[in-house]
Amino acid sequence: MKRIIAVEDGLEDLIEYLKARGFIAMPWNEAVGEVDAVIYRGRKLKEIAALPIENMIEQMGGNSFGVLLVNAEGRTHEEIYEIIKNRIYDHFI
Repeated sequence: MKRIIAVEDGLEDLIEYLKARGFIAMPWNEAVGEVDAVIYRGRKLKEIAALPIENMIEQMGGNSFGVLLVNAEGRTHEEIYEIIKNRIYDHFI
């Protein structure tokens, strides 16, 4: 797994943090092809659908299954890293 992460503009420090931990992280307008996660902040799902990530989903053949959406609002870099690494927001068991 390449672990490609598309990150909303304005979160450049998070991109560097994720790169230092082995992820391929980039602004989402630069992401081409499949991505494993999309990091955004403080938006409603309806607003996200109108953003350039649509192009990423189209390039994946219209199949968005398996893309983790992570809302960075109110989370530390470490919390976001753990969400991506474990592919879950919280341990529920």
